[in-house]
Amino acid sequence: MKISSYCHHYFSYRRLLILLLLFLMPQTVLAEEVTVYLPGNVEMVLVKVPAGTFMMGSPEGERGNVLDNESQHEVTLTQDYYLGKTEVTQKQWEAVMGTPMRMDCGEPAVGDDYPVYCVTWDRINGPGGFMEKLNEYLGTMDFRLPTEAEWERATRANTTTRYSHGDALECGDNCEACAAHDPYMWWCGNTDPRAPQMVGLKQANPFGLHDVHGNLWEIVNDRYTDDLGSDPVTDPQGPGGDGDIVFKGGGAEYEGYWSRSASRLGGAPDDRAQNDEIGFRVATSSIAGLPFRITNGLNDAWFNFDTSGQGLLITVFPDRGEIFLAWFTYDTERPPEDVTAFLGEPGHRWLTAQGTYDGDTATLTLYLTEGGVFDSPEPVAETDLAGYGTMIIQFAHCNSGLVTYHIESLDISGDFPIERLALDNVPLCEELSVQ
Repeated sequence: MKISSYCHHYFSYRRLLILLLLFLMPQTVLAEEVTVYLPGNVEMVLVKVPAGTFMMGSPEGERGNVLDNESQHEVTLTQDYYLGKTEVTQKQWEAVMGTPMRMDCGEPAVGDDYPVYCVTWDRINGPGGFMEKLNEYLGTMDFRLPTEAEWERATRANTTTRYSHGDALECGDNCEACAAHDPYMWWCGNTDPRAPQMVGLKQANPFGLHDVHGNLWEIVNDRYTDDLGSDPVTDPQGPGGDGDIVFKGGGAEYEGYWSRSASRLGGAPDDRAQNDEIGFRVATSSIAGLPFRITNGLNDAWFNFDTSGQGLLITVFPDRGEIFLAWFTYDTERPPEDVTAFLGEPGHRWLTAQGTYDGDTATLTLYLTEGGVFDSPEPVAETDLAGYGTMIIQFAHCNSGLVTYHIESLDISGDFPIERLALDNVPLCEELSVQ
């Protein structure tokens, strides 16, 4: 079975490989973000929040503190942690829970990129709830609701004003239009009808978090108390027991003052949250030990160092959940120009493969490419569009994997290890894959 004709210039191939590598290299992402992959390769982005000391609550007389339940006090958080960049979406909820969001609270804002609502503290934190299923899928116990202190630290983002975007004292605190608020939050002053909006449409706060002001009240892990106290505290967990829970952040149906960083309400964990005004976001203290996931951080040239020259040029398409690759071999000594290479013989071999991936494994169909001449001014390749064989790639981590292949027509099967030809993309891959 003929695989390809002459490879006229060995160095032409090397130049092509380098050019393709540079072309396919993905853009750098924010250093303080990580992506967790849910079932079905649904993405959930988390933002790193640094440890630090801040003033929680509001100073005496802050405009908008109508319940007088925001006593200001110093809080120190001793560890970095990660918080969802947005409220949990309906797509993320369905990926983890296996069923769509409940609809018995009405349908004012239904869609993949809208925040999930009609949820309860018990449905999130209880047996068979979102956190239990998320941790089971990821093989960890670390994912949880944020504490109230973690939520407010992340929302304030080293600011001391009423909102992370300023005090907005020039605006009314109810449902009036406000140019200072409009770029950053959804509240009754810019929603008509008054309902949750798609996540991430407004500008992020200084830590890179969206919709911490407005859109939906957010459930946190703490039980509610009217008095936060005035003494300094370290890593507070809130009161225990089984009483009311805390909601933070205001919402699209509420007046603007409810969306202040310090604003807080209390409600029952089993029924108050069952409406179209309450959502949540995910927190974790650690991303260590999470399973490796295929991402476009694997885009690169890979090499089988057990051979004189066999490699893959891999491209991952996250939006489609697919991988495309070219499988090359070449010898250090170029064969004569009148030699046609055959599979398993010295010379040049060139196959392509395409397919889907899940977790750390890609399952691909091999396609036969014939007549390819890399330095030809005109395209001469002919591709057999029918499936020629199968290939499975299991990545151990960002720098190694195992390829298993089977070509039925030639009765050839085997496997070989691959490693990156260069290590430039490894940090990006580790960041994207939450290794």
